[in-house]
Amino acid sequence: MTEIKGLDSGGKEREDAAEDLHTVMANVDPNTEILHITGDSPTDDQWEALGRYFTNVRYLKVFTGWDEEWIDAKFPLNWPLELLLIGDAGGERVTTPVILEGRVKHLVLCYTYNLRFEGPTTKELMKNAEQIGFISRSEPQEAQPDGIKIYSAPHEWKKWFISKYAGKEISLDPENPGGPVSAMRKLEILGNDAIDMFTYIALTKFHLLAGLESLTVYSLSENDLFYTLGAFFLGLPRHLDRLRHFRLILGSPMVSRLVQENEGHPFLAALLPPNLETLQFRGPVSMASHLEGLAAAFADKVFLPSLKRVSLVLDLPDKTEGSKNRSKPSLDELRVAKEACTKVLDAAARRGVVVEQFREPWVEEHPVLFHDVDKRWAEIEPTCY
Repeated sequence: MTEIKGLDSGGKEREDAAEDLHTVMANVDPNTEILHITGDSPTDDQWEALGRYFTNVRYLKVFTGWDEEWIDAKFPLNWPLELLLIGDAGGERVTTPVILEGRVKHLVLCYTYNLRFEGPTTKELMKNAEQIGFISRSEPQEAQPDGIKIYSAPHEWKKWFISKYAGKEISLDPENPGGPVSAMRKLEILGNDAIDMFTYIALTKFHLLAGLESLTVYSLSENDLFYTLGAFFLGLPRHLDRLRHFRLILGSPMVSRLVQENEGHPFLAALLPPNLETLQFRGPVSMASHLEGLAAAFADKVFLPSLKRVSLVLDLPDKTEGSKNRSKPSLDELRVAKEACTKVLDAAARRGVVVEQFREPWVEEHPVLFHDVDKRWAEIEPTCY
C-alpha cells in the first residue's frame, strides 16, 4: 500500500497524516511544500491525483520499499520541486521530464539500483532474455522436468549498454550539453551502483550535469562498476567546470578496482576537478599508502587553487558492505591511516585551507544504511613525521 505523509517545515512527520491515498486529502494541506511517500510506488492514476490535489510541493521523498518498482509516466510536472529523493527503486527506465530535463535543483538517489535513462523498459528488455542459470526442483523429474530458469535484467541491460557504447567516442563538453538547460545544481548518489549510475548519467544525459555545483558519490559495494569502466569515472569530474563541492566516499572494493584501472597508481589527486572549493573524502584504511602523492600535490598552489575547506578520513574497513556485524579496522591500522591523512591536511592548512572534521549527514536519518566515522579516529594522536 502506498502511504503519503505530510511533513512540517522542519521535516518532521506529522503523526496525524500517515494515510493511504484515499484519505490523505482530508489530512494534509493541499499547499504543503513537503511530501514523504513510502510503501509501493504510486501508480499513474495516483500520481495524477496527487498532482491535482497538491500544487506547491517543493520537497519530495519517495521510498519504494521491497517491490523497488519505479512508476513515473504521470509524475506531476506542475510541482516547483527543489528536492527529489528516490529511495530503493531499481531495475526500471526513468521517463519523467522532471529528471530527464533536470527540472529539480537537488536530486538524491538513495540505494537505488540499475535505474536507466534511455533504451527499453524492463519488460521490453526481457522479451528475448538469455537464460543465465537453472535451479533444479525438489519434485521428481517427471513432475517438474524444467526446473526454474533464471534470467537477469541487469545482465540484459549490460549487454544493451555495451552494444551501444563500446568503442564509441563520447563527447563531454559543457558548452554543448546536448539537451535542455538543466536546473540541477546538487546531485547525491548514495549506495549500490553509485559510480555506475554517475558514469551512466554522464554518458547519456550530460546536460543534467553541466551546471552541477555539488556532487556526492557514495560507493561501498563490490557490485558497483558492473557495466561501466572505472577509468572513465576517473576522468569525469574534471569535465564538471562548475563543480565547487565534491563529497566522495569509497569502500575498499571500489578503491582496489580504481587503482587497478589507473594502471596500479593512486588516483585521488588526478580525479579532483580544479575549481573545487570544498573537498570531503572518506575511504578505507588501506588507502594510507596512496596519500603521499596527494600531500605533495597540496604543496603546489597550482593544485586546487580555489580550495577553501577540506575533510579527509580513512576509517572504513577493508571489507564489503552488507554485513550486520561490520568488521572494524585495528587500532594500528587507524593510526597509520590518520598519520597519512594528517600529512595531507597539514599541507593543505599551510596554504590557508580550513581543515574540517568529516561528518556523515545521512546517518541520523538512515542509521542502518550509513555509519558515522569510527569514534576511535578522533582519539588517535598521530606521531610526529
